[in-house]
Amino acid sequence: MTSNIKFKMDSNDKEVLEAMLKDMGLDLGTAFRMFAYKVLKTGEIPFSISSSIEPDTIETPENYKAWKKARKELERGETISLEELKRKYADV
Repeated sequence: MTSNIKFKMDSNDKEVLEAMLKDMGLDLGTAFRMFAYKVLKTGEIPFSISSSIEPDTIETPENYKAWKKARKELERGETISLEELKRKYADV
């Protein structure tokens, strides 16, 4: 007998997660079944899987919107020097 499990997560996070899992040859359902199996058998999360994809490089609607905004600012001549950028983000 099987059960359906439903949960919510951020849409952008889901999109990035699906791309990373695809790079590993997995889909969401398989990845979560693997996770559940290991937790049930060992009582811990004893495995590590990694992706060769950097999460920030995956195009999402949010990233695309930011890119379009930056491109328009650049076209309007709204630029910032490297020194200004370093000052602005010195505490980050």
